[in-house]
Amino acid sequence: MRPPRTPRRRDAASPQTAGAFNPGDPVEVLPDEPGLRGAHFAAVVVGPSTKPRGYTVEYDALLESEGSDRKLREALPARSLRPRPPPASGEAPAAHAVVDALHDDAWWLGVALGGADGAGKVKVCFPETREVMEFDAADIRPHLEWAGGEWRSPDSMEIPKTMPYTKGMQIEVSKLEDDSVVAWLPAVVAKIIWKNNLLVEYTVSKSDGIALSEEIVDVKHVRPCSPQASAIRFCMNDEVEAFQGGGWWLGVITDVHPELKYTFKPAHLGVEVQLSQKLLRLRYDWVDGQWIQESQNALKPKFTQGVKVEVCSDDEGFRGAWFEATVLKSAGSKFLVEYATLKADDETKPLTEAVEARHIRPSPPHIPVVDGFKLLDEVDAFCNDGWWVGVVSKVISNQKYMVYFRPWKEEMEFEHGQLRFHSDWMGGRWMRASPALEM
Repeated sequence: MRPPRTPRRRDAASPQTAGAFNPGDPVEVLPDEPGLRGAHFAAVVVGPSTKPRGYTVEYDALLESEGSDRKLREALPARSLRPRPPPASGEAPAAHAVVDALHDDAWWLGVALGGADGAGKVKVCFPETREVMEFDAADIRPHLEWAGGEWRSPDSMEIPKTMPYTKGMQIEVSKLEDDSVVAWLPAVVAKIIWKNNLLVEYTVSKSDGIALSEEIVDVKHVRPCSPQASAIRFCMNDEVEAFQGGGWWLGVITDVHPELKYTFKPAHLGVEVQLSQKLLRLRYDWVDGQWIQESQNALKPKFTQGVKVEVCSDDEGFRGAWFEATVLKSAGSKFLVEYATLKADDETKPLTEAVEARHIRPSPPHIPVVDGFKLLDEVDAFCNDGWWVGVVSKVISNQKYMVYFRPWKEEMEFEHGQLRFHSDWMGGRWMRASPALEM
């Protein structure tokens, strides 16, 4: 957070506001440079400048160079200046109040964690860097914005419409080591703090319940919850995230074992651990408001003669269903298939049909059903010669279930053998909703 003694010169042009400042006016300089954003340096206007169009100022505390006793002068665009705010009232800040803290010759934008303690100290966090520092109460002032020619408190200003998060929203917060993301921690938005800051509560499951700890972070350290789907089976060298110690840690699969177990190597450590399928998920990165799958290790299937597949249709009444078939021949982007259950018009022979590549997928892998299906499990139900996606709406017994089909708002009864866990063929992989983690 320490500013350089000699700030870098700025050459960007900016329209000058006629008569905004006069020589001798006390002002604050707001640099727009990495490492200095959020700082306010006290200065005095010397006079107008032409390159850039704006003003020349003399800083109160910054010197021309180390060892010099001459105050630094600098030409700045008008947009980098504002009047000095009125004197603070001296009242202790409330918890989560937006404040400025005096540090290294500048006032830095932060959030107070509470009022002054018995020693007259106030703790302030800086959400962008995630630092927490302690200041004398006299070095803290309420933050004010100079907008439309008047001073405004953040409490009177609306949260920017670009804020993508709302109170109560489940999110993930980055865990950093040496400025690199090593894990993502599940949390919930407890409060939105002007203007890009969030009070988050971390949710860590323990045997005695849910333990919450909180932090105030800039939105750049936050993302929505990762897609709630995971590969049915992982492959060697897959980039994944593993759930350990209350967070999802980045790493890679280094070995595959029977019974859906894998060796996981964290990216930040050399210690490998063996984990079960339910504690792993494919790695996705949140980039420009979209999820990008990092692991591209999946192989494109080859639908050659004799391969078992499933086929869907866009025809009315068949949408959403998958029908078992065998590939007879391939020709470019089309495949001739023979259905396992659908019959030709004469009702004596299996139906054969040419289908496009977008309507064909491999046969889903067998997913073991442990202790039967549960209420609200997403399943495929075998009905009318095909597999239709639905949700278990009632468990009659460990062999009978009611399944609800959303498209038709209908409910039907099925035997255990007529159901399977639902999974989707996405990006060359079989994916299904991640099972709940049992801690």
